[in-house]
Amino acid sequence: MSRPLLTWLVTLLLSASGQATATVAPVYAELSRNFGLVIGDVLQQRIALGTPSTPVMVTGLPSTGRIGNSLWRRSAALEVDSAGQHWLQLDYQIINAPPALAVWSLPALTLSAGTGRLAVAGMPFSIAPFTPPRPFDAAALPPLQPDEVPAPVALQPIELRIGLAASALLTTLLAWGSMTSWRYLRRGRYLPFARAVRDLHALRTRADATDPMAAQRRLHHALNDAAGEVVRPATLGRLLANSPYLQAEKIALADFLAVSQTVFFGGRPAIDATAVTALAQRLRRLEQSHAA
Repeated sequence: MSRPLLTWLVTLLLSASGQATATVAPVYAELSRNFGLVIGDVLQQRIALGTPSTPVMVTGLPSTGRIGNSLWRRSAALEVDSAGQHWLQLDYQIINAPPALAVWSLPALTLSAGTGRLAVAGMPFSIAPFTPPRPFDAAALPPLQPDEVPAPVALQPIELRIGLAASALLTTLLAWGSMTSWRYLRRGRYLPFARAVRDLHALRTRADATDPMAAQRRLHHALNDAAGEVVRPATLGRLLANSPYLQAEKIALADFLAVSQTVFFGGRPAIDATAVTALAQRLRRLEQSHAA
C-alpha cells in the first residue's frame, strides 16, 4: 500500500473516532403528559443530564420563542431534584390546533455539553381540536349557533333621569345666584357704610350742594349706625370692640374724629369731601368682607 493512501486511511479513522467521541448516546427525557392536549396547554419536557454521580453540564440552553406553526418554547431552565439528578426543563405551549385528533411531536434537540453533544429525540403527543366540527348529530343542534342579540335598552327612563338631574342643577344654580344677588343688594342698601358711600357720591353730583360739612356729617351718621350710639373720640374704643373688622382703619378713624371735633367746635375748615369719601369707601370694603 502506498504511503499517501495509508495517510488518508489514518486520517479518516481518526476523524471517525473524533465524531464518535463527540456524539453521546441519546439521553433520557420525560414529558409531563402526552395525551388529552388542546390549544393553550403547556407541556413540560425534562431531560436528564447524566447521573447524580456524574452530571453533564450543558454549555448552552435552547432559545425561547416560536417553534414552527404550533409550539412556543416559553422557558428553558436547569434544576436539581432532591436525589441530586440534574435536569433541563423546557416548557412548551401549544398555540395551534388540528381540525381532527392528531399526533404531534416535540422537536428533537442537540445540546452542547463540553466537547460532546447530547441527542434528545422528538417526543410525540396526541392533540385534539378545540371543538369538533359537528359535536352532535341531532338536527336541533346546528354546528354553530348565531350570536345572541342583546335586549334593547330602554332609553326613555335614562333620558327622564337626565332631564330631572339637569332641572335640579339649573334650579340650584338659580337659587344660588338669587341668594348671592340678594346679599349683594342687601349690603348695598342696608349696611351703614355702603349707604354712606352711595349718598356721598350723590352729594358730589348735586349742583346745589353748598354745605361744606355735609360729607363729614354723612360719615358720622354711618359711624353712629354701625356703633348704635354717637361715636366720639372717647367712644371709638367701643365701636372697634363691637366691630373688630374696622381695626385696620383705627388710626384713620381716630384722626377723622379728632379733626371733626375741631371743625364742629373750633371753627376749623371742613375736611375735604374727597378724603371723606375715600375713608368711607375703605370702611365699606371692610364692612362687605365681614358681611360676606
